Amino acid sequence: VRMVAEYEQMQSVLVRYPFGIPYALITEMSQDCNVTTIVANSSQQSSVTNIYQANGVNMDNVDFLLAPSDSYWTRDYGPWFVIDGNGDFGVCDFPYNRPRPNDDEIPVEVAAMLGIDLYGMPLEHTGGNWMCTGVSQASSTDLVWDENPGLSHQDIQDMVEDYLGVEQYHVLPDPLGEYIKHIDCWGKYLGMNKVLIGSVLEGDPRYDDFEYVADYYASTIGPWGVPYEVFRVYTPGYFPNTPYTNSLILNKKVFVPITGSPYDADALAVYEEAMPGYEIVGVMYNGWENTDALHCRAKGIADVEMLHIKHMPLLGNIQLEDEYEIIATITNYSGAPVYSDSVLVYYKADGGAYQSVQMTQQLGSNYKGIIPFQEDGTVVEYYIHAADESGRSADHPLIGAPDPHEFTVLQMLPGILTSPDTLEFTTVNQAVEGLQFMVKPDGDED
Repeated sequence: VRMVAEYEQMQSVLVRYPFGIPYALITEMSQDCNVTTIVANSSQQSSVTNIYQANGVNMDNVDFLLAPSDSYWTRDYGPWFVIDGNGDFGVCDFPYNRPRPNDDEIPVEVAAMLGIDLYGMPLEHTGGNWMCTGVSQASSTDLVWDENPGLSHQDIQDMVEDYLGVEQYHVLPDPLGEYIKHIDCWGKYLGMNKVLIGSVLEGDPRYDDFEYVADYYASTIGPWGVPYEVFRVYTPGYFPNTPYTNSLILNKKVFVPITGSPYDADALAVYEEAMPGYEIVGVMYNGWENTDALHCRAKGIADVEMLHIKHMPLLGNIQLEDEYEIIATITNYSGAPVYSDSVLVYYKADGGAYQSVQMTQQLGSNYKGIIPFQEDGTVVEYYIHAADESGRSADHPLIGAPDPHEFTVLQMLPGILTSPDTLEFTTVNQAVEGLQFMVKPDGDED
């Protein structure tokens, strides 16, 4: 089982009428993505259609979910998308932590609308207190412990692993000091190895708590085998509000709530630095609050026919070798064949121009490409690209060329080129992801 992350490919975004977001945001989102609007009946659908047409919404990218609802917080009660062990998309439904029975049924309605499986996970939760990497790790505040007193911490860990594929669940104290205890009020995964954490001045009584969670991620090994890269955004929280971590990543755009605060420009600059290649869009609205902003009120609907690339990247210092194998698993959930000549590794050395090498299909959906020999000290940047006959394309990392993987070739073992002729794998995951090992200075292999 694997849970789809927010920054993966979305086919639509789920919002609810009456709205809690500005029309201008809906118009902007509709230019590149479908907008699915929850309405109670056909009369509301007609009203929303008129509103959308009057505000320049791309009506070709609009559909409706007719279902009763109680609030516009689609993030909190909306569907969590998973891919099961058979490679089929589904919705994982949880008991919503608010007494809003109509909202709690929306994941059921979405699964039916998409024609995908529905799984019930008996863990009281909320989407605002959840962020996941899309590979093995997720985070929440300890609100999840508070709201499930009948379950031990290990019970909760086991449940999210069974239902969501989360092997490491980071449950953290809430530094915000507010009633809501939602992680999206102070933190956000920006990518597989990047996390954004709010910050306050040293004199703020919450300072140590914010620094604790920032240090926690900086010292935590992420899914790619290296510590998270931590970015900080100033979020003092006083009026005008500064809910900058409560943003929405929607494919290659990032919508950031801004309020007219003097810190708005700095917040947008942090996103620009952290997410090169993405279009960073500030969204002004007088309804944003520090505990309830843009992320709370919009929820991506995963592209159930996405083209997905799985790859354990080469990062950091890499032993000088004759060549560097790049292994990836490419899954075409649409069923449309992958163009064999589209599967490429693009690489460049020491900031030069990108070159490409063809990846060749191995067993099933596994592909291999070779980055050729590089001199000692060379900084290599690379990404993987693929396309299929459905018209979809994908990169790894997701944004591709603007923010590639990077490693440095070093002769760490003088006179030795490591070239094992045999690797023993003891699990399927090791075989797919590859083994990482090092040679200690005393020569012992670990």
